[in-house]
Amino acid sequence: MLTTRTLPLTFLGLLNSFAAAAQSATPNEAPNSTTVLSWVVWWAAGVVLLMAVVTAGSVTSAAKYRYEAQQAQPEAAEAPVAAAPAIAPSQATPVETAPVKIATQEEVYA
Repeated sequence: MLTTRTLPLTFLGLLNSFAAAAQSATPNEAPNSTTVLSWVVWWAAGVVLLMAVVTAGSVTSAAKYRYEAQQAQPEAAEAPVAAAPAIAPSQATPVETAPVKIATQEEVYA
């Protein structure tokens, strides 16, 4: 109940306060004063900057993890495999195997 009334009550409160400020007889503030719009713009810029920093940290961490995982793999996998004995074409039978799906780290956490 409270969440459904929060936005309308906030909007009405702001509307009333802006209407009252517009009707007041006091002179305007100095031309260099901070307005509500400038506060909103600075707040939005801060949120964007915070999200950029968090994203950069996440990308850097993932790249570091992937680099360390690649360095940890044994170098034997990169070495050429010794030549297997040749099998005559009559003896070679195709072996059907089920496809193997390998999940990457991104797919595991998705």
